[in-house]
Amino acid sequence: MLKLILYVLGAFLLFPLLNLLLGIRPFTFKTDVDPARFGLHYESVAFDTADGITLRGWFIPTASTSGEHTPPGNSNQPATIVVGHGYPFDKANILPHVLFLHSRFHLLLMDFRYFGESDGLYTTVGIREVHDVHAAVSYLQQREAVDPTRIGAMGFSMSASTFILAQNPAIKAIVADSPYASLSGIVERQFFFLPGPLKWPIVTLTRLYAKLLLGLDIDKAAPVNTVQDLKAPLLLIHGEADSQIPAAHSRQIAANANPDSTELWLIPRADHGQAHALEGPRYEERILTFFSRHL
Repeated sequence: MLKLILYVLGAFLLFPLLNLLLGIRPFTFKTDVDPARFGLHYESVAFDTADGITLRGWFIPTASTSGEHTPPGNSNQPATIVVGHGYPFDKANILPHVLFLHSRFHLLLMDFRYFGESDGLYTTVGIREVHDVHAAVSYLQQREAVDPTRIGAMGFSMSASTFILAQNPAIKAIVADSPYASLSGIVERQFFFLPGPLKWPIVTLTRLYAKLLLGLDIDKAAPVNTVQDLKAPLLLIHGEADSQIPAAHSRQIAANANPDSTELWLIPRADHGQAHALEGPRYEERILTFFSRHL
């Protein structure tokens, strides 16, 4: 009987640890495509974060100009959009979904730490990825082609939340497609199959392991709490049929955001990441209009 109790206790302690390890080192999906596949001129770039991670990405000049010979500060310079991917994918995965931006804007597609071509031993799903956002913005501010006063961001899922969390003052407009309101809420959702008395200690242990092993405070990754201080205009997009991050997450973010600078667009029948596929031209035009108005 004692052995059985010890086995159960051991499994109880190991389960959230294994879940955490799988969460920070998930199987990744690398997409075999690059901008040249779509006939686009681009440059492979690399830049370092403040905590010593080398990130890699693609800088794609807008279709309207090469963007490399316009003097800084020139009013004719196009704005630039930083594009982030979802978890556990890479920049190439999101490329087909943002090609419509290329007609008006320079693009910087980046691989967040651990994913794609970027370095990093693990992901923190938005906590330390704020450093990645700051590094991308700093890199853009040093490029001659970029107007540093006209930088926007478009993120999907994990990166959508990360752009909100980063609160980078140089980012003047954000489109967040399917963000989470709090990382702790996502962790709790992972254990939906457990009854309340079991779920609470499992989630608590996950938080504890993250703090002890990685120095991470999961509760701080909560756009729902930080969005009230966001200065940039925000367009939230979410599928009402999202099975991974329920639309309630965007509703919660919108409820805490500045109503004068925040838009919430809920798309019926759209599952996670399906908004563009279902809405097509309406999706593209709404985002182009949003960025054109604020950048």
